Amino acid sequence: MRQIVSLSGGKDSTAMLLMMLERGEQIDDIVFFDWGMEFEAMYEHLERLETYIGRSITRLYPRDGSWRYWMLGKGRRNGNGGYGWPHGKARWCSRERADTVNRQYRSSVMCIGFAYEERFSRAHPANRWQEKCGITVRYPLLEWGVSETEALKYCYSHGFDFGGLYRLFKRVSCWCCPFQLKRELLALRDNFPDLWARLLDMDSRSPYPWPNDNLAKLEAK
Repeated sequence: MRQIVSLSGGKDSTAMLLMMLERGEQIDDIVFFDWGMEFEAMYEHLERLETYIGRSITRLYPRDGSWRYWMLGKGRRNGNGGYGWPHGKARWCSRERADTVNRQYRSSVMCIGFAYEERFSRAHPANRWQEKCGITVRYPLLEWGVSETEALKYCYSHGFDFGGLYRLFKRVSCWCCPFQLKRELLALRDNFPDLWARLLDMDSRSPYPWPNDNLAKLEAK
């Protein structure tokens, strides 16, 4: 079976990729799913990573347009607008990412970069769709007992600093992610005012409000 690296671009998946290469493991493809909402520093990181390893990273994209279309666009939800912000019972962003990757890589081993602390909270057996596609899920960092702290130090030691994002955020994902912590929202507001303005604009147009914090209150602080 082909062995695929699922690369989010963050510290854990980056460390997993580099460690697998150092161990001489089989890697048939490296895939990154792009909603188009990553920090610019993350896109720069991916380009540097490609140069460093001497291999291309496959980019996949959502089927029906941009994040903004899925969230706000007409024609979805029986013509009632977009899905609004993802939330606990409707994580459409994660579902679309998984479905797109699974369709592309049927009958493969999919390597996911969950760190050792996530062995109970996030790591889980392959879901039904993955099983239907013949996908076997593997968590190399769990196998090797690599923690989040160790993964970040490993990336730093190889010259990858993610543009300083991990000095501001505990986790680095889409800058508009509604699952980020309050302190990370404040870091976004204080360090990326242009992105913060876009976030407020999208929230004002969303059929459902921001799920965790009142963004207007954070704006006023």
